Amino acid sequence: MKTCRIEIKKAFFYFLLLTSYFLFPTFSLSAQEEADITADHLEYISETHTYIAKGSVKIVLNDTTLLADKIRLNNRTSDVTASGNVVYEDPEVIIKADRIELNIKSKFGTLFNSNILYKENNIHAQTTSLKKTGESTFFLEDATITSCNAEPPSWHISGKDITTTKQKSMQGKHAVFRVKNIPILYTPYFWAPLSKERETGFLFPQYGYSSTRGHYFKEGFFWAIRDDQDLSIYLDYYSEKGIAEGLDYRYLISPEVNGELWMYHLRDTDPSRDLFEVKAYHNQEFQNDISGYLKVHTVNHPDYYETIDSTSAGRVGLSSWRNDPFGFASEERLQKYLESNLHISRSLPVGRTYLLAQGRQSLEGSSEGIPQSLPEIGLIINTLSLKNISFNMAFKGTNFWREEGQQGQRYDINPNFYLSYGRLVNITQRIGLRNTLYLLEDPHMYKNRFMYDTNTSLTTKFFKKFDSFIHIVEPSLEYEYTPYVDQSGIPFFDSTDSIPQTRKINYSLTNRISGLAKAGIEARFRLSQSYSFLKTESEFSPALAEIALSSKHMDLNANASYDVNKDHFADAIASVRFKNDIGYIGTGRNFRRSSSLDQFTVEAGVYKPINLFRKQLPIDFHGNLGYDLDSKKIQELRLGSSYEHQCWALTIVFVKYPDEYQILFAIGLAGIGNMELISLR
Repeated sequence: MKTCRIEIKKAFFYFLLLTSYFLFPTFSLSAQEEADITADHLEYISETHTYIAKGSVKIVLNDTTLLADKIRLNNRTSDVTASGNVVYEDPEVIIKADRIELNIKSKFGTLFNSNILYKENNIHAQTTSLKKTGESTFFLEDATITSCNAEPPSWHISGKDITTTKQKSMQGKHAVFRVKNIPILYTPYFWAPLSKERETGFLFPQYGYSSTRGHYFKEGFFWAIRDDQDLSIYLDYYSEKGIAEGLDYRYLISPEVNGELWMYHLRDTDPSRDLFEVKAYHNQEFQNDISGYLKVHTVNHPDYYETIDSTSAGRVGLSSWRNDPFGFASEERLQKYLESNLHISRSLPVGRTYLLAQGRQSLEGSSEGIPQSLPEIGLIINTLSLKNISFNMAFKGTNFWREEGQQGQRYDINPNFYLSYGRLVNITQRIGLRNTLYLLEDPHMYKNRFMYDTNTSLTTKFFKKFDSFIHIVEPSLEYEYTPYVDQSGIPFFDSTDSIPQTRKINYSLTNRISGLAKAGIEARFRLSQSYSFLKTESEFSPALAEIALSSKHMDLNANASYDVNKDHFADAIASVRFKNDIGYIGTGRNFRRSSSLDQFTVEAGVYKPINLFRKQLPIDFHGNLGYDLDSKKIQELRLGSSYEHQCWALTIVFVKYPDEYQILFAIGLAGIGNMELISLR
């Protein structure tokens, strides 16, 4: 009898292993591990080769538990049935079902009327029938999914005839997104990846409205070609403009070879014309310390971004690089130029040599008069030191080409010599030599310019340590001298061609306070100015004051330049923000006399949760205002709020500019992600 009970326990132990494998093909418990099996009644019926456990059946193995009212195992057919309040739990999942039917040999089976909770993302799934149809494939007859704990849930997604491949993808029919059982969205067919790895499939569509482009709908298809390559194809519709096509190809052959190509085309119906955009880069490292990159950014009409804005924003690839090394901006319509470069360089023991081809395209009109560097070669010698003496040098040879205006070649060599001595009081002297040769065309001429410049700097540092902080004072004095050189007849390609005569003294005083750990205070105050010995209208430059103060409850930054000759402020930029655990409030002023800018800013925010009438509300508010004091108009107003529930969140943002506005509604579903519902402009 004792042997019989042991055999019965072994049979149900194998059933637990099979159940775990059924749910998780990667399950790896050992058959030699001890299981705790209890039931009100255990028996074996030899006539039918059947093992039966009845009444409060419980099988426990490590951190895996299976409960049921009754479990029946047929040793001849290898069929197993668990029925009545079936509960399976392990560290990843909890499953409740009316009945489980499995076959030990085929490892296939069905869960009836099951409720599944995936603990990591709090995902609840319900299905009338879950069948295992392959090694890692399942079929769900009817199913719902949500991350809400309440019943009924705040939201859920339902579907029929759903086929899933574990850790790969899911597809089904008649999917409905419901809020409180009210249908909101419907699709007759859906497909979604179940892996964090890249999967081929359709991207989430976008819908919105623009005052210039009308209603628009954007859809994309992502193709995971290989592990090191993918391709996204886009088809966009603008009610006021027409149909557009886009393509984004990315590749990562190796850490040394990678790149991307973005192309976009719109057949504009008003006016009738084609609009093209190309963005691309290729980065590659070669043998012998040679590396290079190619960056291309061009459009066929300078008003491209004014017409259809940034077409790559929000797309896979280029738009996801916020601070990419190649300088693609997300707000292209604010740029004055687009730049394309081909750069090849080789590292040397003392520096590097390079080849650069650079082209610029104007977004404000014609590019015919813009000098293009086609090409430029250079040699850079890094700073070399021998005791108190240092040296560095740059040589550049550039061929300038443009459709209208002076063309030609420029060869520029600029060595610098340094002498530094003293520790308590440091004196550094520098002399720079510069020779620039011009070989010009249209008309043909030869120009040569030789010049030198020098400066001498005197710096020191005083400090005093107190119990809780240190005070540092850094005075600085510098003399700069560049003699007058006749530069008439030299064309202007860039700043190298126009170096002004200089003879001035720069002086500054910097105070720092650091180490106030208890109050979290760091402070910096700097005063600087220069005096020119040349006969100019303004011998003294504007006096510049810079203040930075940071603490746990306040941030203060201010820069102001005061024109002592005209007795007024030339520029002033200041901001202060007060903050605590509840929120923040701040104000600022941006004044620039040279550009007639006088802007006042206000910002405020309240963090969630908000305490109101002794209740905590999961809401936050934030906003900022930019107001032009000269025109007395709002330059930008941005207001936003978000509400966070247990399984969903809603964000509303309102943005107002002088000539347009935008309202954004976005919903976040816990365990699913964020979706932009609609954007109105």
